Amino acid sequence: MLSAYSLASIKDFYDKNFGAKRSAVYVVGKFNEDSVAHAIDQAFNGWKAGAEIDYPQATPAKSNQISMIDRPNAPQSTIMLGIPVPDPSQADFQALQTTNSLLGGSFGSRITSNIREDKGYTYSPFSAIQSRHRVAVWYEQADVTSEHTGASLQEISKEIKRLQTEPPAPEELAGIQNYEAGIFVLQNSTPGGIIGQLNFIDQHGLDDSYLTNKVKNIYAVTPEKVSETMRRYFKYEDMTLVMVGDKKLLEKQIKDAKQTLKAK
Repeated sequence: MLSAYSLASIKDFYDKNFGAKRSAVYVVGKFNEDSVAHAIDQAFNGWKAGAEIDYPQATPAKSNQISMIDRPNAPQSTIMLGIPVPDPSQADFQALQTTNSLLGGSFGSRITSNIREDKGYTYSPFSAIQSRHRVAVWYEQADVTSEHTGASLQEISKEIKRLQTEPPAPEELAGIQNYEAGIFVLQNSTPGGIIGQLNFIDQHGLDDSYLTNKVKNIYAVTPEKVSETMRRYFKYEDMTLVMVGDKKLLEKQIKDAKQTLKAK
């Protein structure tokens, strides 16, 4: 595929996709606004307008599909478990972020504490919400010892289902909220971080209140809301699972993994 590309095809792609209408300029720092505006105009006023902004709409799909990629003799398996979730333009997104931090998205999260600290199956598991325009996906990823792949999936399933039925203690949730609020403040402490925030709200069509109310909304998430969010969006039986590892070591564990994944 790469060999099929020519200089002409690359130039054609550039002409069709790169232009002023699809561009944004962010400037953060101490400066004279008039001087900077003039400098931007001088630098870019000759750039052709180009095509209008176009975000092809992705259609999220849920399945309980399991895929395995064989890496003979691999001492570890890489597992990735994911499901579509609401994107940042939707009302539950902050609850999703807080729930993710508690479930697997922070060092003190439940999945990390379980399969890293308690069981020793993995060194650096993590979960995240990856968002694009009007679409987002939650996923948990971990490199685990091959012989503990099935056990790791069972523990991840257990933590998901436990949080669906048992709201977290207020003290546990408060620690996660302090973590989230602190990260948000730190992200706004540098010019690059501020640009990232501005780009985020532009990409998702949000107004400034998303940022000005962020900390307040973090602390507004209740333990009951966490469990509700888990029940509504984190259905283990609808998740897609991908495993990369030694097939000979994994085959004996796949059957159990499938049963766990499809259990309702």
